[in-house]
Amino acid sequence: MIVCKFKVLKGFYEAFEISGHALYAKKGKDIVCAAVSTVSQHTARALSEDGAQLEIEEGYLKVEKIPKDNISQRFVEELRKTLEDIASQYPRYVRVEVNDDAH
Repeated sequence: MIVCKFKVLKGFYEAFEISGHALYAKKGKDIVCAAVSTVSQHTARALSEDGAQLEIEEGYLKVEKIPKDNISQRFVEELRKTLEDIASQYPRYVRVEVNDDAH
C-alpha cells in the first residue's frame, strides 16, 4: 500500500511524505503506482525550485520546508486532492492522511 502523509501547521502545509508500493500490478504495469509517482514527483520538483527540501529513495519521497507562498501551498493542496481521488478509486492500494495541528 502507498501511504501519503501531509503535515499541516497553522493552516500551512509544512511537509508531505509518500511511501510504499501499491502492488496493484507487476512493476512497469502498475497504473496506481505510476499515477501517484507522477503527481508527487511533479509537485516535489516544482517545490524544490522554491527551496523545499527533498528526500527521495526507492518507494519513498519526503518534501519538507514547503514555502508558505500561495503558489507552493496550492501545489500541495492540489496534490493532496489528486491523491485522495486516486485513493477513493483504489482504497486497497492508496491511503491519504492529514495531520492538521491548528495550534
